Amino acid sequence: MKSLESNSEYKEAVKQNTEFFRAIRSPFGYAWWLVFRAPKLRKNRARIVELLDMPFPEWQKMVLETLSWFEVWMHSLEPITNRIIQEVERLKETKQEPITLASIGCGGMELERQVIYQLIRNRFKFPLIFIGIDYSPPSFEVAQSKFEKLEAKGLLQVKTISHLGTEELKALKAEAASHRFTVVLLKADAFDLEVLPQNSFDLIYHTRLRHHLSATEGLKLDKLSTYLAPKLVELDDLFTIRGTIITSIFAWRFPAVLNGAIFSYLKDCCKREITAQQKPGCKIDLNGKIFSCYLRVCTKPD
Repeated sequence: MKSLESNSEYKEAVKQNTEFFRAIRSPFGYAWWLVFRAPKLRKNRARIVELLDMPFPEWQKMVLETLSWFEVWMHSLEPITNRIIQEVERLKETKQEPITLASIGCGGMELERQVIYQLIRNRFKFPLIFIGIDYSPPSFEVAQSKFEKLEAKGLLQVKTISHLGTEELKALKAEAASHRFTVVLLKADAFDLEVLPQNSFDLIYHTRLRHHLSATEGLKLDKLSTYLAPKLVELDDLFTIRGTIITSIFAWRFPAVLNGAIFSYLKDCCKREITAQQKPGCKIDLNGKIFSCYLRVCTKPD
């Protein structure tokens, strides 16, 4: 991180993360940080920058790979996995062309891997396209490795693109019609999709993305998502003291995951803040007894 100390954009982030990693050298040092430093960071949480959001590709890759293991072990994606499967089962009854899903800030695409394996077990046969949107190269390195076995067996195809316009999307659907599953890795910013027409996708979703965005970016993303698809599904964690402590215990031996998890928790909304965001057309379900999270589903009016 020393290479960024003189960079004004990351100066405060370097200080935050340096203090954190010094603290976790010992359990007592970390306990002191949780009690005295973490509450101060949460009071000004818009300024928190976890290491995953800094320009360290190798670190990003390591975090994504380790996080995938935690997501499997802790079943932390279960609420949104079940919802996506429910949605595609519903869509196949009315669709004439491939079902097209867009994952904003897709990361290592562990969610998509779990959805595809479950659909294979369910003998799902309808053509399905997953478009993973991210601008982080390490995300796609991790994602590609997840689908190698399925691709080798001919169960899906993987494509990498850097631009998606109306014609490109039309061509993707035409090609995907003859495949069971198609995974498209789109190296772009989600807001680049503003050029697409209304309802270009059947469903848009994102997982643990909101805390990486400013309030303005979050509102802009909601508006874009409900323009580009008739339904938006969002999963994110809720801030709780209990969750912070339990996460610290489970992730203690994995500094990369511990940094991302705790900094993310400090940026997350609490239950009161999320329920206050309830609005017409959006339903919020609270999940989890140990690790609290919420599933928000927004449906566009007919």
